[in-house]
Amino acid sequence: MVKIAGAQFAGHTDRGKNLDRIVQAVTEAADRGARVVCLPELSTSIYFCYEANHRHFDYAEPVPGPSTEEVSALAKRLGVSVILPLFERVAEGQFYNTAVVISSAGALLGRYRKHSIPLSVAKDGRITANEKMYFQPGNTGFPTFRFPEGLTVGILICYDRHFPEAARIIGLGGADVLFVPTNTWRAAMKDVWELELRAHAVANVYYVCGVNKVGVDVNGSPDAFFGTSLIVDPSGKVIARAGDTSDEIIYADVDLGALAEMRRLWPMYRDRRPDAYGPICRP
Repeated sequence: MVKIAGAQFAGHTDRGKNLDRIVQAVTEAADRGARVVCLPELSTSIYFCYEANHRHFDYAEPVPGPSTEEVSALAKRLGVSVILPLFERVAEGQFYNTAVVISSAGALLGRYRKHSIPLSVAKDGRITANEKMYFQPGNTGFPTFRFPEGLTVGILICYDRHFPEAARIIGLGGADVLFVPTNTWRAAMKDVWELELRAHAVANVYYVCGVNKVGVDVNGSPDAFFGTSLIVDPSGKVIARAGDTSDEIIYADVDLGALAEMRRLWPMYRDRRPDAYGPICRP
């Protein structure tokens, strides 16, 4: 058994306040026995893509950098692994929406960069998520990461979850858990959010932990994120669910023995037919 946790909270324009909230959440989760903690998408800032404003590039930071150094020290002190999503600056003009993977020894195991970058438009023609202005499409592939706790995990960030091919590649990489940090606010997406995560769990026979922001970012967009972070077991059952209005941490035990048994009973990977799937690889 490995206990995992997902911490939902809103952001602030002050990075220091966000890091204080991260320290609080990771410490609380570790105190309750969590060995792996996932934070929401862009957890060190607000969700700034609701508007086109060049000052928002100031939220970007290098990896390693100030936030990863602080959280790495925290992870080592508490003995807990952390998935830290942030706005990554590689060079001026080269930016990614990234999740940094930090081990319980405080080491940077790697990073995942969001692959599919949305440009969302409301019915009235208003742009509500201009991510293409800020982020390049990810170039990391869909890696999996092995934690010292014996858990292998993969990550998809927000909009990536709409693409089942990505979720399957992570399963082929041996993932026991798929973590999905997000910033989602549209009420119409709430049912789809749960449906997609449960479908990924069943189709790929792994646990899924979706971690969404909740409430309104301080000094950010007036739109409220709907929270409802959840953890799904490989049968598609929701085993932990947060509310939709306030900060909360959800927990669940990943049973690696039961997962291995389910994969024997549901041999999805044995019965795949990659020789027949050529059309999905064509533009």
